[in-house]
Amino acid sequence: MSSAGSPLRQLAERYRRGLLLAFFLIISSLLILFNGTPGVAKPQEIGLSIFGFFQGIVSGSIHATGKFGSSIADLSDLQKRYEKSVELVKKYEGNERTLVQLREENRRLREQLSFHQSLPYFNVPVEIVGKDPSRVYSTLIVNKGYLDGIRKNMPVVATQADVMGLVGKVSEVGLTTSVIQPILDANLFISARIESTRNEGLVTGKGNNEEILSLAYVKKSAQNDVHIGDLVVTAGTDSLYPADILIGRVKTVTSKEYLNSLEIDLSPVLDFSKLEYLNILRSDP
Repeated sequence: MSSAGSPLRQLAERYRRGLLLAFFLIISSLLILFNGTPGVAKPQEIGLSIFGFFQGIVSGSIHATGKFGSSIADLSDLQKRYEKSVELVKKYEGNERTLVQLREENRRLREQLSFHQSLPYFNVPVEIVGKDPSRVYSTLIVNKGYLDGIRKNMPVVATQADVMGLVGKVSEVGLTTSVIQPILDANLFISARIESTRNEGLVTGKGNNEEILSLAYVKKSAQNDVHIGDLVVTAGTDSLYPADILIGRVKTVTSKEYLNSLEIDLSPVLDFSKLEYLNILRSDP
């Protein structure tokens, strides 16, 4: 509105000045005519002068109107160019985001490949393709099954930030998919030990969709030796899980008089909400 209003105001001002000039010119011409001064222009000449003056005003107005219309056309063209530029910027931003996502995906895949090749166990790399919404930490579905050599009760691990941790075990096997029971499930029990003190106990999940583990059956005599942040690993005393795979870190230690063992809560070394790729361990190729 401001760009269109300025030419209109200029045109109105020009009309006003023109009218005032015409008025004074007519008055001056009449005074000269009636004074009868020698050498004064004839009435015909005065009329022609007045006509030429008004013709100049009209011509100038038409020219100003033409320039105003041209300005509007230029503004419309500029608006179209701006809109096209905005579309191009959005397109480039979308391409940049896609490129960043692809780079991040490639980085994760390279990390998983390196992890797969460095594991001292035969393993099958898998991807999580589904979760049970009602039991987020009780069921993980992966994209490989019996045809890929996966069998029930095989241990499952994963890596995050170059740390390998225990995920759980295979609980069900289909032809092309498998179900993983994570260590956060309250129905899964794992023989474990505190890495620094070698005190053994039993790790299980808390359930209720909590990322907290419980380490039970650690003797009270170990209370002064267990500290916040101590690592807990698999004990390897059964045939299911290899020894010394990281499980979690000590979060709290509680000693109750009516219990013969300590109550120890653990934080898993893995962030289960961010898991994407897993490795299922096999005892043979």
